Amino acid sequence: MDAIRVFRRTARRHADATFAFDVRSSVTYAQADRRSDEIAAELANAGLMPGDTVGLSSPDSVEQLIAILATWKAGLVPGLVDARIAVGDLPYFVDDVGAKLVLAVPELHEGLRAAGAAEVADIATFGSGKDVRAGVSEHGPEAPLYLSYTSGTTGSPKGAILLSGPVTIGTACIADRLGLTRDDVLLATTPTASSFQLVAALLPAIHVGASVGLVAGRPIEEIWSVTADRRATVLVAYPLTLADMVNAPAASGSHPLRIALSGGSPLAPRIKRDYRGRLRIPLLESYGQSELGGFMALGSRDDGERAHAGFVGRSLPDRPAFVADSDGVELDAGEVGEVVVPWGYFDHYRNKPEKTAQTLAGGILHCGDLGVADEDGYLRVLGRTNEAVAAERRGGFLRQLEDAFYEHPDVLHAAVVERESDGAVVAFAERRPGGTATVDEIASGAAAEVPEGLHPAAATLLETMPRTFSGKANRMQLSHEA
Repeated sequence: MDAIRVFRRTARRHADATFAFDVRSSVTYAQADRRSDEIAAELANAGLMPGDTVGLSSPDSVEQLIAILATWKAGLVPGLVDARIAVGDLPYFVDDVGAKLVLAVPELHEGLRAAGAAEVADIATFGSGKDVRAGVSEHGPEAPLYLSYTSGTTGSPKGAILLSGPVTIGTACIADRLGLTRDDVLLATTPTASSFQLVAALLPAIHVGASVGLVAGRPIEEIWSVTADRRATVLVAYPLTLADMVNAPAASGSHPLRIALSGGSPLAPRIKRDYRGRLRIPLLESYGQSELGGFMALGSRDDGERAHAGFVGRSLPDRPAFVADSDGVELDAGEVGEVVVPWGYFDHYRNKPEKTAQTLAGGILHCGDLGVADEDGYLRVLGRTNEAVAAERRGGFLRQLEDAFYEHPDVLHAAVVERESDGAVVAFAERRPGGTATVDEIASGAAAEVPEGLHPAAATLLETMPRTFSGKANRMQLSHEA
């Protein structure tokens, strides 16, 4: 099984169904198949060889998704360079991707060339009108599928090479756990350059012939409007956006959503309860990593109180993640250890062989997260492994305090970090619209729910929670500025 075999099968079965749409355009599966064939043929004529990397840089768009398909068809690796990357960081990504050709929107061409891109072409017109009698087919299960960058919280972002076979099987399992059908419309609120969007929206949709709507970075009111207009059924988002959606005025009305899916960072149990209470739909939490091309665990509709107690869900059939000791041996239920995955993970980090060897020591993927599992294999993520010593000293993990902040009814967003200057625990909160609680009231309520060692040294009320360009809470900024 590979991504292009699945896409072509779906394009034959559901030719006239909408494949993807953005704020400007929409395309059917058949149209996406033909247009990606044109681009793939032009890539082959450009002298690129199977395994080479093609850079792709564009705001979220139908054209970018089609270019990803074309790159796969040509046996090439799409290196997604987010259009919102700061100018100062762009040379690192351009150099690390190492693409002979970058397809980008025209307004990014000058910056990409200045950052060192060898050749840049227009992503919307490249190969347009090319006479293609037979689809290019250089893809297979062992073909590199994409270059997925980590967040860079422990150093420079690492580009993980994912292979088509494991990711395709993994996303089939995700589609099955979510109960997706050809009638579903998935709203992708995270950037295409984020591996989460690829494995949570694009690839699961392709398995069943569902549609994908690209709305990353759009105002919450607009996302709700698209939800209604397009009869969207599945909301795919990071925690901050999920909280914004369920607290928006539109959340009080009728809607077509049947399910929501979270990822990217741990999800506070209260947000899950809000989705059940206000929208009358389940909010499922996923747990994955850039190195996986899928999820280690994913919730389901039937998780009940375990979901509200902070557990993500059960591992998926293709990625039997478990909690292990320092030797990689599975621990008993209730014991804290590192989450590991025995197979189905990334091939290697680009240009970083030592980091590859470290992450895959012992022939398993070391996720770098501490977690705990219950008797039925449900996973709960506690924190990063480098937090273990501090957590023992404090009597708990930072996540416990953050979840406690979210329990206050006036809190819209919360983040708890270690202050960069001295390692002290500091907390930040943004109030819901109309909230009147003081920061002291919020902090004292949260402190009553956690061990004394986790009581924050300082708590700050923010007008707006700072976010990374992908939409996550910007914890590095908060830690530095605290």
